[in-house]
Amino acid sequence: MYTMNAKEYDEKVMNGFFKKVYPVIASQIVERTQITEGKCVDLGGGPGMLGISLAKITNLQVTVYDLMQECVKLVAKNSLENGVSHKVNAMQGRAEEMSFEDNSIDLVASRGSVFFWEDQPKGLSEVYRIIKPGGWAYIGGGFGTAELLKEVNEQRSADPEWKEKRKHRMKKNPPEHFVAILKELEIEGVVEWSEEGTWIIFQKPKTDNS
Repeated sequence: MYTMNAKEYDEKVMNGFFKKVYPVIASQIVERTQITEGKCVDLGGGPGMLGISLAKITNLQVTVYDLMQECVKLVAKNSLENGVSHKVNAMQGRAEEMSFEDNSIDLVASRGSVFFWEDQPKGLSEVYRIIKPGGWAYIGGGFGTAELLKEVNEQRSADPEWKEKRKHRMKKNPPEHFVAILKELEIEGVVEWSEEGTWIIFQKPKTDNS
């Protein structure tokens, strides 16, 4: 089971190296999906910076869903500090077994966590289960722009393992790997890849009543 030092991650990454990245990705998600209200899950959201960034620019009610109780506690602190505590809450749980009802969520967004799921097909199946007809999923990992990736690389140049760990994750999770999972699950979607990120994007088909 994946674990980390949540407080250190919050200080050095969520509010440090990657602080500029999350607002950019949030804007890209909203531009792509056009989802600005309803219910959103920031899946594997850690201390919640993607969900908080989404809450800042939309009317979404965001639930940050993470495996670690320490992260759930940090979401409350971060959402209060960012002025969106009335729109953001947090829950503990696994991507593979989410405690949301079928067809209940308008948007599931996730940056970085899919690479650490124990069962990626099961996790993506759960994402598909909980989104509403017409709802969207935007799952993957990235830095928003090539310029931000370059900036993060420069900031983390003192960490010799940084590039190697990222290279290993990308080698283990190439775009065709996620394309195969979507095909296996019979989910119509796309896997978009560039140097600054890999994203699995799909919309649940609308029904006659949606």
